[in-house]
Amino acid sequence: MKRPDGVTIIAVYHWLLAVLSVFGICGVIFGMFAAIASGERGVIGALLGLTMALFFVVASVVINVLVGWGLWRLKPWARIAAIVLAIFHLPAFPIGTLIGVLILWYLLADPDAKAAFGVT
Repeated sequence: MKRPDGVTIIAVYHWLLAVLSVFGICGVIFGMFAAIASGERGVIGALLGLTMALFFVVASVVINVLVGWGLWRLKPWARIAAIVLAIFHLPAFPIGTLIGVLILWYLLADPDAKAAFGVT
């Protein structure tokens, strides 16, 4: 079956989020170097916090790349993952809420999107 245009847009959106998260990784690494260079007290705590942030940002990159790939290939698990990620976007008012609602509406209500993933 041909991939619907909306699914293509959502896949590219997830890849774009992954690319933007790479910039976040660069920022976290810069923050780690800045914390080390400062030589102030509390550097260990700052490095621990930045290491945790780095873990979550790297996980975000991996998840968004995988979900984008799964949507591109019309994998049913990717539809569910995209729905879950869209729910996580809802509290990010106003842009995240709008994007999350649009993705939820499209993946849950559009007949072409549902048929592409084999949902009746």
